[in-house]
Amino acid sequence: MADGIFPSTITAPMSTRTRLLTIAILSLAGIAVSAYALKLHYSVEPSTFCNFNATFNCDVVNKSWASQIAGVPVALLGIIGYALMLVVSLWLLLMKKLPTLAWGGLALASLGGLGFSLFLTGVEIFDLKTFCVLCLGSQVVMLAIALLVWTSVEARHSFRSWFFSSAS
Repeated sequence: MADGIFPSTITAPMSTRTRLLTIAILSLAGIAVSAYALKLHYSVEPSTFCNFNATFNCDVVNKSWASQIAGVPVALLGIIGYALMLVVSLWLLLMKKLPTLAWGGLALASLGGLGFSLFLTGVEIFDLKTFCVLCLGSQVVMLAIALLVWTSVEARHSFRSWFFSSAS
């Protein structure tokens, strides 16, 4: 059954269990990428892993003004965000309690993460004029998670219920 703007061909093929497992696996990948970016953020040695040229240079991005918010490394915020989405997806998969709260939280976290990723991509494009392949990897992971969450009927209904009463 179609819901809103997403046709049934997008929402039907994947079961909720498969969707949540995929979100959990992608969250683990996001944690790994963010952890390595955090390591590079604090490293004094130049990275040999992802510094290719002036266009693709993790060190330029990881040491820039955009690599911290109020002194907190963006990569650490990524670890926290991905860990939150991992816990919530596992909660929904295993506990199945408070699904409206959990799906709504997952929807909000994925929306916030995607928005933040898009902002950072804009900083890389328009200000730094260089890209971090780790950051791009994290952004792809975040986009995939957001698509999985927002093509879920449960997430959209739960998120909607946070802001709009179902009572007439």
